[in-house]
Amino acid sequence: MEILASVPEKHLESLSRHPAGEIVKPLPSIGTGLIAKGIGAIQVLRRSLKKRMRETRYDVVHSHSGTYPYAIVALAANRRTSVRFHSLYCPLGAKGGLYTDWWEKPIAARLIFNKLDRIIAVTDNVRQSIEKAGVPPEKIESISMSVDTQRFHPMDPKEPGKYFPGKSNSARILFVGNTSKEKGLIELLQAMRILTRKGIPLFLVVAVENQSQIKEYTSRFDYVKRLVAESELAQSVQLVGLIDHIENLYAESDLVVIPWNTSRGPSDYPMVAMEAMAMGKCIVSTPVGGCPKLLIDGKAGILTTGFSAESISTAIEFAINHPELRRTKGQAALEAANHFSLEKSGNRMINLYERLLKRKIQGNEK
Repeated sequence: MEILASVPEKHLESLSRHPAGEIVKPLPSIGTGLIAKGIGAIQVLRRSLKKRMRETRYDVVHSHSGTYPYAIVALAANRRTSVRFHSLYCPLGAKGGLYTDWWEKPIAARLIFNKLDRIIAVTDNVRQSIEKAGVPPEKIESISMSVDTQRFHPMDPKEPGKYFPGKSNSARILFVGNTSKEKGLIELLQAMRILTRKGIPLFLVVAVENQSQIKEYTSRFDYVKRLVAESELAQSVQLVGLIDHIENLYAESDLVVIPWNTSRGPSDYPMVAMEAMAMGKCIVSTPVGGCPKLLIDGKAGILTTGFSAESISTAIEFAINHPELRRTKGQAALEAANHFSLEKSGNRMINLYERLLKRKIQGNEK
């Protein structure tokens, strides 16, 4: 197995120490703007795949993305010898996101997807959007996203008080993501301001990821820092960067909040939600994308009534005032997360690989 991925030079050293370092083949980062980065990454991946296939025959070529154009990479593989897949993480045509409308044209997605052996839809929303674009149902396989339930599971924090105040009656709230407008961090901070003015004790840790160094994210992060520093939130919000063992951060939290306003670009099922569920945490989420189904229509979490700061603050306040309900929903989330284990999703994917490879070999022998 080989994983071809664009890796910034400053991360190469840490990658070499990672358990997956032996199979990851780092490729140079391309482009400076968002669109340039996306197009550049596709070009680099295609060229690298074509070059490597002159030396090694890949039986399976599988591209993954929240947007369909990355499926172009898999098309670079030899269709006679390789089975070609693409996993799509968010629905075609979802509103919002950082990508312009021309990037997400259904007709273009249909032309690309129909040339592949299979499209993997990770949620029902994704599957329905692919079918709506005109891809035949028999071309689509439904295999859900997965979460590492061995890494993410209920646990006591190894270092209590490392991220949240150690001795405090404040509700410990966690946000994990980036500062793009789609992730709703500004609305969450506004919700925090509403709750703080009500005198509700709470503390928010914001774990911000910005490895991609997208200009918009950087400027919005600077704005977030100013907003926190210049408001009454300074004593109740802590900003941190990437966390190596983020399960320890989850373990310290009482609530994990997902204030997204769109599922376009990243995933219809937020990875943050799945990790928190596997750890038995109560989630407060907007009714975005696949979250209502993931959280079993509120049985495994708390869904806000909308995407505003007011609706988010109302849901957080309800969760804070009902600790027993938080525990009940956290337990339901833990049970639901077992359906998304790596083993279950991995076995389904391997069975699909084997079935189509066998069919490919038999067809070539005729």
